[in-house]
Amino acid sequence: MTQDWYVKPLRDCQGDHERATLVLLDLAAEYVERFGVAPRGKAGSLDEMVSTLYGPLPKEWGGRQVEMLDALLWIRQRMHEGRELSFITGEDTVGSLYSFTLGWLRNSLFNARKDLTVAPFQEWLRDVKKEFPGEGWHVKYLQDCQGDHRKAALKFLDFAAEFRTSR
Repeated sequence: MTQDWYVKPLRDCQGDHERATLVLLDLAAEYVERFGVAPRGKAGSLDEMVSTLYGPLPKEWGGRQVEMLDALLWIRQRMHEGRELSFITGEDTVGSLYSFTLGWLRNSLFNARKDLTVAPFQEWLRDVKKEFPGEGWHVKYLQDCQGDHRKAALKFLDFAAEFRTSR
């Protein structure tokens, strides 16, 4: 799969990231329907490829459900090590991170998995930090960071780290 796997759906949806994400999720659901969630026999079979592309996965992830906050903190760590956001989201935009989070939530819903970190993190952003605006955090943070996508993404990821530390 090439790095621009998301371009055609995005073009077909006239740049609407949310619609393009839903198109990609529908394709993923269709794939799972045809081949199952782990066609090679177990989900761990992809760990080596993921590790090669993105760096080693945390050992504590083995044998348990990885929650969105875990993934966000892993992405943050990789970005602080100098990786671009596109290493996981396909683009170096805060919108791609926003789409990643929406995709994560949709995947959890499709697979009937309850992510126990999402609601508390969202409530903390809204109630404690006053950082859950109606237009979406990605829009606000991009404005707050004067259009710097990397800084806007790191602002969100830093809030995830602050939330984790507060628990």
